[in-house]
Amino acid sequence: MRRIFGLIIWILIIASIAHVLATQEGISEINYFGWRIETHTSLLVAAILFLIWIIFVLDRVLSFVANIPHRISGGFSSRRGRHGRRALALGMAAAAAGDGKDAMRHARKSVHYLGHDVMTDLLMAQASSLSGDRQSAQRYFQALTQHQDTAYYGHIGHMRLALEAGNEEDALIAGREALALKPRSASIAHALFALEAKAKHWDKAEDALLIARQHQSPEQAQYSRDAEAIILLEKANQADSAKTKQRLLSRALKAKPDFLPAVLAQAQLYLANHQTRKATALLEKHFLHAPHPAPAKLLIEHWSGNNARKLARFIKLTEKGGQQKEALLVTAQVAFDQQLWGEAERLLTLIPNAERDARVWQLLADLAEHSVADHDTVKPDSSQILRQAAIAPRQPEWRCQSCHSQFTEWHSICPQCQAFASIKWQ
Repeated sequence: MRRIFGLIIWILIIASIAHVLATQEGISEINYFGWRIETHTSLLVAAILFLIWIIFVLDRVLSFVANIPHRISGGFSSRRGRHGRRALALGMAAAAAGDGKDAMRHARKSVHYLGHDVMTDLLMAQASSLSGDRQSAQRYFQALTQHQDTAYYGHIGHMRLALEAGNEEDALIAGREALALKPRSASIAHALFALEAKAKHWDKAEDALLIARQHQSPEQAQYSRDAEAIILLEKANQADSAKTKQRLLSRALKAKPDFLPAVLAQAQLYLANHQTRKATALLEKHFLHAPHPAPAKLLIEHWSGNNARKLARFIKLTEKGGQQKEALLVTAQVAFDQQLWGEAERLLTLIPNAERDARVWQLLADLAEHSVADHDTVKPDSSQILRQAAIAPRQPEWRCQSCHSQFTEWHSICPQCQAFASIKWQ
């Protein structure tokens, strides 16, 4: 309809001009090179307008003919662009789904239609990595590092490939490059601090951990507190002065108050400085909330008074702490060592059968060997108690959460699988 109305308007305009020209009177005369032309002025004006229109039409026709090759090539380019963008989108979808074969197929199509640019190189790198072609992935990730906008992603790709190949040194270098480009990236900092810690670069590990803690879930926050305490403990172990060591250990216990290795290190530092009261106060506080044989051993060594008084203090701490199993067992062992068989048995009977492990049954068997039967009681059968110990749960140990290896001592890095902050007492 718009074209019809436009045509009508043009017809009206031309008719109006023709009417105006037809009503005008006048003669025009042209003398040129001996030629003499005499005509009506209105006809001359109409001829000039018609000539201008002819020139305009010829210009449009010639322009159309001249642009035919460009139009044809433009059509091909448009189709190539559509095919290339479609291949790029499908390749990214396949890469996100983890289908390396389809991702590589679409990536090659995108390069064929669009050529090498940032997006196609990124897709080729992801597809090569997913399909197992590490050399190609390395080459494309290297190409990404040459562009300012994609250098960060190129270094992350290098880091991931190095980790998959088990080359933690190269992964560490690539991670540092990525973090230098985006210093506030919590995701790369979280991966980097574990690598720094495993390499025992404790200062750099702490710096990366501070960045990683900016955006964390509650579970990650707990892990980061544990990791911070371990890093500070290791820095304290390497400190030259007692003052620096004291400050670092205090920060470690502030990050994780029940961190046993830091408690023991702090207590040993107090004892080395002849601050016995501070050491025993710290050990008592820890034993009250998280009983463990190691603090109990130090308390026995450094508490003042005779053995009976030390046992009384253990009993008081055990009752104050809610008679936890570990506290009852440690106190019963102290009573057994002092040959107070009855007190040791009384403490062990406070441990419910469902919570008794092999250590409890073993100590009960040892007590059975020292018990004396009278006319009202029957002497316990130690062999039967030992059979209970054989089927009871194992005693807690330092155990790696990654490889499940057991150790007699705590380590910040698992000696077997090299996992950081994975050894727990259980």
